[in-house]
Amino acid sequence: MIVCALAAAPLAVRMEGPGRRASLPAYFAFTQTGLGASEPNQQVLRVTTHLVVVNAVVHDKRGAPVAGLTRDDFKVFDGGKEEKISVFSVEQRGALQGPLEPLPPNVFSNRIARQGGTPASVAVILLDGSETRFEDLAYARQQLIKFLSQLQPQDRVALYVFGRRLSIIQDFTSDPSPLVEAIRQYQHPPAGESDKGPQQEPPEMPRQGLSGHAALAATRLDTAMFDFVNTQSRDYRRLDLLDALAAIANHLSGLPGRKSLIWLTGAVPFPQTFDAFGLGHPGASGNPLVEAGVQKTIFALNQADVALFLVDARGLFTNPAFNAENREPDVYGSKLNAMTLQIQGMIYWAQETGGRSFHNTNDLKSAMRSALDDSEITYTLGYYPSHGQWDGRYRSIKVRVNMPGVEVRHRRGYFASATGAGSVEKKDRMAELKEVALNPLESTGVGVTARVRPFKGANGGYKIEINISPDLNDLTFQQVNGRWTGLLDVLAGQYSKEGRSLGGTTKTMAESMTNATYQEVMRKGLTITFYQDVARRAEELRVVVRDGLSGVTGSVKIPLRQ
Repeated sequence: MIVCALAAAPLAVRMEGPGRRASLPAYFAFTQTGLGASEPNQQVLRVTTHLVVVNAVVHDKRGAPVAGLTRDDFKVFDGGKEEKISVFSVEQRGALQGPLEPLPPNVFSNRIARQGGTPASVAVILLDGSETRFEDLAYARQQLIKFLSQLQPQDRVALYVFGRRLSIIQDFTSDPSPLVEAIRQYQHPPAGESDKGPQQEPPEMPRQGLSGHAALAATRLDTAMFDFVNTQSRDYRRLDLLDALAAIANHLSGLPGRKSLIWLTGAVPFPQTFDAFGLGHPGASGNPLVEAGVQKTIFALNQADVALFLVDARGLFTNPAFNAENREPDVYGSKLNAMTLQIQGMIYWAQETGGRSFHNTNDLKSAMRSALDDSEITYTLGYYPSHGQWDGRYRSIKVRVNMPGVEVRHRRGYFASATGAGSVEKKDRMAELKEVALNPLESTGVGVTARVRPFKGANGGYKIEINISPDLNDLTFQQVNGRWTGLLDVLAGQYSKEGRSLGGTTKTMAESMTNATYQEVMRKGLTITFYQDVARRAEELRVVVRDGLSGVTGSVKIPLRQ
């Protein structure tokens, strides 16, 4: 059971949920050198102004990035009306920035920069086998090896696989050699393996002397690829895939600038209204959960500034009419329409997020290279919309450049929702905390640093003290009637080796502060302290922080046993 500890010189804060006050007091502890605190004299102000940020890339007729553009070269239109550009910056992909100072012992952070140097742009490769044929995956694997073998020193990539679930083969790295060796030696499950039905463990694959990081990557790859043969219903697969894409967006949200997600797949879900051929093709789902999931996922990707690059794993294909096995004209006509519809679906995802679609080509490695190089130069534009209509409706964005013959790509719009995530039902917020905790990727929308101190309890069992410090720059505060209000949801739970929850507690902290108190919190930072008994089979502690006003989350995973 978790209880809240009283630290030195605390500021008492009421813990309130919708419609009722929590029975236990909680405390925000001020720490001059708190792990989540801002620098002294640094004014942190995260208020509910409606700044819309758009990351744009500009290429000339040859596909080369256009450099040297200024604020005056751009025009931004919101719903067809030109807006004043209030924020402008340029980011150029270059050498890796050095890693931050190592964390002290027993201190953990969800900041990706803590794991090594971070460049101005990063890319995730998602190998999606949920609706991709094995023969297409085999060819995609060969192309992926070639692509990884040609990475440059400034490239920073991660490889994830989606089968039944999202699997992390290797997170961001500038050394692709373990990935290359693992993928090179991967072999598909033996013939007929998919007919044996669901199995608990993947078949043993030959390692051929792999060790270290390569052996670890190979093991993860075996498990993830084996998941391809254990399929669920199509709608369940789509919902799981959409959750995986959203988890990747949340993982990347803490990184600045434009991020690239290279989605290597043979099929994508898209809205039913996009079924231009009226075929009822599997790509377009009539399930309202899938329909809503597509829009929600695109929103999450756009909020995290993640551009999708769809690489069609089917490669180059011809008109099915030329296949001698086809006897019925309407059969191959429908097949051709279905192929074309999937291409349009990929274009749809790419356009909505400001990326590109690569299809009808066998040169998948060059497509992935082009996607990685797409963010060579990124222009960041920010504006405060003048429409004043924050009713949750979708609004289109158009960016133009005062230069002939250039291509400008960016996300196509946003949902004009007022900051009101705090009005979400408490049960739904708590469910979101638990869902974030179960994701294999840490969420980075809110920076979270946790210090863990183990000790023995009076009954001889082990306990831990958990000091949680959210990054104040990532939290949102509202000024209402001259006072600053904030809402914070926190989860601390323990999980088994298999990822099964072994118990934990969620807490909601709400406060209305005077300006003086607010300034003190901003200056000194805050630390939230919990005590917890260690469960017998617990292998991992997972901490999740949710900003109640914006709905943004951050999570960190902490090993309990070495």
